[in-house]
Amino acid sequence: MITYCTATSDDLAEIRALLEASYLPTAGLEAHILNFVLAMEGQQVVGCAGLEVHQDSGLLRSVVVAPAYRAQGLGTKLTEGMIELAQQKNLTSLSLLTETAQDYFARFGFVQVSRTELPAALNASEELQGACPDTATAMMLKLE
Repeated sequence: MITYCTATSDDLAEIRALLEASYLPTAGLEAHILNFVLAMEGQQVVGCAGLEVHQDSGLLRSVVVAPAYRAQGLGTKLTEGMIELAQQKNLTSLSLLTETAQDYFARFGFVQVSRTELPAALNASEELQGACPDTATAMMLKLE
């Protein structure tokens, strides 16, 4: 049975391993760990998603599900949870960078934008400072 919980610093090693196995960046992970939600099977982390908050803008990051648990709706629940969290924090937008999942995130209302259209506050994120390659597609969801 899959359960969901908020991450703590004790979960860093498992989250980092899951991200690295899927070739996702880990830069800045520690600074935002309390805004991560985990999908758990027992004591094992099988999925995660994180939110970076920069002023009134959010960056959705690190949405990943372990290969054996894909196609079961975990990614959808994690993504929807991050959108809800961004709304609870009264953010005006939620943005992301992706190299492979444009179609997936479009299902949630994210639209492709140029990086110059992303909120300036997100420039503080390590993901925009080079942790994500320049080839990554920028996407944004307006929350207002």
